[in-house]
Amino acid sequence: MLKSVLRYGCAVLVLLTAWELLSLALSSAILPAPEEAVSAFAGAIKGPVFWAHFRASAVRVLAAMTLAWIGAFPLGILMGSRPRWDAWLAPLLFLTYPVPKIVLLPIMLLIFGLGDSSKIMLIALILGYQILVATRDGVLHIHPKYLDSVRSLGANRRQIWFEVLLPAALPHGFTALRLGTGTAVAVLFFAESFATREGLGYFIMDAWGRLTYDQMFTGIFGMSLLGVLLYELINHLEKWCCAWLFVTGPAQRAAPHPVATEMPMWLQHLHTYGRLIKFSHTIFALPFALAAVVLAQRVQPLTWPTLGWIVLALAAARSAAMGFNRLVDARFDSINPRTAQRPSVTGTISHGAIIAFITFSSLVFGLSAAALGTICLVLAAPCLAVLFFYSYTKRFTALSHLVLGFAIGLAPIGAWIAVTGGLEGRILLLSLALMTYIAGFDILYACQDVAFDREIGLHSLPARWGVPRALALSTLLHAATFALLFGLYLAFGLGTIYLAALAAIGVLLIIEHQLVRPDHFERIQIAFFHVNSAISIILLLGVWLDHHLY
Repeated sequence: MLKSVLRYGCAVLVLLTAWELLSLALSSAILPAPEEAVSAFAGAIKGPVFWAHFRASAVRVLAAMTLAWIGAFPLGILMGSRPRWDAWLAPLLFLTYPVPKIVLLPIMLLIFGLGDSSKIMLIALILGYQILVATRDGVLHIHPKYLDSVRSLGANRRQIWFEVLLPAALPHGFTALRLGTGTAVAVLFFAESFATREGLGYFIMDAWGRLTYDQMFTGIFGMSLLGVLLYELINHLEKWCCAWLFVTGPAQRAAPHPVATEMPMWLQHLHTYGRLIKFSHTIFALPFALAAVVLAQRVQPLTWPTLGWIVLALAAARSAAMGFNRLVDARFDSINPRTAQRPSVTGTISHGAIIAFITFSSLVFGLSAAALGTICLVLAAPCLAVLFFYSYTKRFTALSHLVLGFAIGLAPIGAWIAVTGGLEGRILLLSLALMTYIAGFDILYACQDVAFDREIGLHSLPARWGVPRALALSTLLHAATFALLFGLYLAFGLGTIYLAALAAIGVLLIIEHQLVRPDHFERIQIAFFHVNSAISIILLLGVWLDHHLY
């Protein structure tokens, strides 16, 4: 991370030096000195106008990239793996690929109107072709020996898809998406030059028309910043989804963790406490709570301080609950091979330090609740009590998964109350969706510990009913999640973007239950973390984009 920042810093220094020399050579107002442009940019980012234009552009390009990926990537795999499909679709693809899609902007405006939809569809169409061609070619070039090898081992169609086709296609898809970032930003600039009064493209052209060249460069800086952020986002997504590409060999895997050799001491402690509470798992519930915040804006405008206190409260409550769970379950974790390396078991963090961490997190949660209003402060203690109570439920009931779902399902309700100051029945749909979603995948996760739970005497549905019946219940719970999220669409009058996100969530839920079978638990981590993370993020994106575009 530090090296990447330094590289960007050096590149900016080189560009600014060249700009300064060119500005001195031209001596024209059209190209102001870099210090003047940077000063104007620094002033602009302090106000709301620049960020309103930046947000409009970011929403459009992110929505377009998401739409392009959802449409083109699966189709590319299908064409590359099914000769019959490719025989029919490839001629259509290569006949239309050379057509410059940007000339279709007038048609897009006529079909989708003057709003954001036409601009999003144009960018998505251009990017979609690049992703489609790259993904198709990547799958087509899989050597037949790999397919023959997995077939000879008895792999079915689903296993071939996940073990061969998807890993082969992902790097090609991400390469196309990364290369298309520049194209997407360029098309965004062109599209925002017409029929709109918001966005960085409009900001640049408006400043150019008024001859305020320092403001024009402010817009150019903003467009460049957007491009860099998108590029880095795709890089990190690729490293997350294609982790195998970034492991070079046994020597690298055996090397000391960089935390122990490169991080300052305070960062080492932060990393250790993050491992203690599985901070990365915050991604499961936080997007649901933030979705409630977005929906609450229909009732009450949101301020940045309120949003900050909500996020802090959510993080603090989860930290306190996870710390408490690690403390009271330490004796069980120490004899479970799956959990024996947790910091609370190995002694990396003492029990006294965990108690201090729980106390501190609880105080931060109380402070955040107080900042959000009297009703939030009153509800803070009962909320913590429910979160702490869950940690004892595996000792006496197999319904502990539902208790966990109920405890975490309070997050959207709390976020709604924090924004609006009251409670409405329709937000309960989102809380119940989160409850069934969490309970469903907690049942999947508990399947790993069936033998241990039975031996020690802990309670869980897989241990009591057996794995097949527990998986069936998990499927029913996730079906309920989907139904409740559809109910949310009806209750709030959401639009087509949310429906598209909901369709993607439905597909991911099906994939999750295809990954975990009674006799196959090796991919449970993929189902637990990667698929569930994607579901939560897609939900938030669907609600957020729907709110901003409709």
